Amino acid sequence: SNTNPRNFAGQGTAGTDRHNMVEMEDPSVNYPLTSGKPLTMFTNAKIIWSSHKRTKTKQDLVTSMASSGYYDSVSHYKALVAQNKALNDELNNAPASYRGMLLRFAPGEHYYMCTRNNNFSNRDQKGRLGVRP
Repeated sequence: SNTNPRNFAGQGTAGTDRHNMVEMEDPSVNYPLTSGKPLTMFTNAKIIWSSHKRTKTKQDLVTSMASSGYYDSVSHYKALVAQNKALNDELNNAPASYRGMLLRFAPGEHYYMCTRNNNFSNRDQKGRLGVRP
């Protein structure tokens, strides 16, 4: 949203809200999985439908969710970075709304977080998704 008049926005540009979704290994920590660990939440999910025509692969899905939809595929990420149009580290230039996607997650416990509104000292946004077989 770009219309948060009371400025309950957390990090980023005043009056705006942005959220992304990145996988965590453990909810007791305040950082996402690193590239050295296998990602399973999104890479084991099945894309049923996506509003983004370019979001086709599992890596596209990870990229889209981590960027709040700013990049809809790995190729889109590479193209925008090459044009010096990279995503702002606080998601300020990400869309105000995520366009949408329907996913079927694999069974298990999946932990995730939003990197923008994670201040490490006084707030975080984390979640757990439990999927039964």
